[in-house]
Amino acid sequence: MKTTKHIEDPIPPMKKGQLNIYKPSDIKRWGAERFFEETAIREPFLLEFPEFTEDENRRMDELLAVSDRGTV
Repeated sequence: MKTTKHIEDPIPPMKKGQLNIYKPSDIKRWGAERFFEETAIREPFLLEFPEFTEDENRRMDELLAVSDRGTV
């Protein structure tokens, strides 16, 4: 059975407002558990979009509620 040696080099942090791409080989090298612990978002997601009007925000909330039920 082959074991994976985990390397303790730093994992680049996720950047807010940008796409973050990690290669599967890097995740394997760092170890999946360590990778998810270090890159997990700990703050709540802001569900209000400042550029939307009040009506657009209300409609977005309705659509999100419907999609959470799995009907969209």
